[in-house]
Amino acid sequence: MLPRQENKIDIDGYAMLLLSTVFMTATAGLSYLYYLKKIFHTAKNETYLCDNDVVVFVLGKKLQNEQPDKEYVQRLERVQRILNQDDDSQVIILGGKTGKATISEAYAGKQFLEQNKIDTSRINLEEASRNTLENIKNAIELLKEQNKKIIVVSNRYHLLRAKHMAKGFGLEVELCAAEEKFNLSPLSALKLMIEALHVHWYASGRLYARLTNNARMLNRIGKY
Repeated sequence: MLPRQENKIDIDGYAMLLLSTVFMTATAGLSYLYYLKKIFHTAKNETYLCDNDVVVFVLGKKLQNEQPDKEYVQRLERVQRILNQDDDSQVIILGGKTGKATISEAYAGKQFLEQNKIDTSRINLEEASRNTLENIKNAIELLKEQNKKIIVVSNRYHLLRAKHMAKGFGLEVELCAAEEKFNLSPLSALKLMIEALHVHWYASGRLYARLTNNARMLNRIGKY
């Protein structure tokens, strides 16, 4: 649900944003606080460790001067540790070209891992997506080892949104935090608050799509 889709105004996205706002107003903000509490709990308590023999989804992030920013580097460093501890694990790096970048988020992630001595054969790219929802949807099509456990790596404030969206496509995933621990600060609190808006927006759209059996929206955001 983005303001634009394929260079066109995203009517569904705006409509669901409006619906999300209506829900928050009707519940006097309680529905928003519900998701904010869940996001904080996940960010605070999720592990940074994971099992062996897994497929890792690492969510991309908008590049700065054609390079991963601090948070994206944290995600990639976590993936590097996972792959170094187990030769059987693979990674799918997710993210297309965003902003003014001339390379995809996924390709920048691949360059980082290769520079840190991760074998190219273990790195798979998804370069068409522009947001977390498309990250998850497109990654499913790239899965080669259906019997492997799927681990999603992202920054702590972002993990719950990824899990909700994966579940919407019928995908059971485990989470792995990029950071070893959650540090609460004014900036991290602001990120949690913004993230709660995104999750509330997605949940509102998903509920509407399921109640109305809107096939177009269900195909886009997941039918489960």
